Amino acid sequence: LVMSPSLLSPRLPPGQIGGPSRDPALSVSLWLSWGTALGVAACAVALLTQQAELQTLRGEVAQLKRNGGSHQKGDRQPVLILHKQGTDELKEEEMSRRKREVFTQEHQHKRKRSVLHLIPINSTSREDSDVTEIMWEPALRHGGGLEPQGHVVGVRETGMYLLYSQVLFHDVTFTMGQVVYREGQGREILSRCVCSMPSNLHQAYNSCYTAGVFQLYQGDILSLTIPRAGAKLDLTPHGTFLGLVKL
Repeated sequence: LVMSPSLLSPRLPPGQIGGPSRDPALSVSLWLSWGTALGVAACAVALLTQQAELQTLRGEVAQLKRNGGSHQKGDRQPVLILHKQGTDELKEEEMSRRKREVFTQEHQHKRKRSVLHLIPINSTSREDSDVTEIMWEPALRHGGGLEPQGHVVGVRETGMYLLYSQVLFHDVTFTMGQVVYREGQGREILSRCVCSMPSNLHQAYNSCYTAGVFQLYQGDILSLTIPRAGAKLDLTPHGTFLGLVKL
């Protein structure tokens, strides 16, 4: 006896093909429930992660504050030390500057240009030598290269000198003049001048001026003489003078 397969399979109610059918509304509800649960879980995980990160940041901030406070406390001492070092350096620089100024002043004083300008005090006549000599006093003096000594000038520093001299005569003698001598290894004339004089006493004024540059040596003695005894001179500072300047 052969039975048909259709006879063995169960009978399904009308409208059901291939298996039992599900309610569509139930399926949608299930999917929404699962989605909501997953969303809540994701939010919870994100919240926990944010809280963990926030806690980590708080810990790092607290650590930075502690480190910052310790650095500030530890830096006070170096700042004070650096300030002290800077003050010491300024003091040393100031002392060094003052030493340089003193050295420069001393050096300039040593190298100061010797200047001597003499004006007459009086004149003396030497009949035996037929000369008139002038006693001098310094009106201007700088440096130590020249030493006035009565009617002569001593040279204390070797060098090149500008020598100038003038004598204002008030004399009716036909000619008058002056001579500047140097006495060192011997006696020699450095400069001289001669001038003519008027015969009228009220007009008998004339000046005799000379100047030149000479190499003078330590120990030289300079003197100005008028080669005539009893010469009448105008001894005003602007009329009669003698001077030297070391070049």
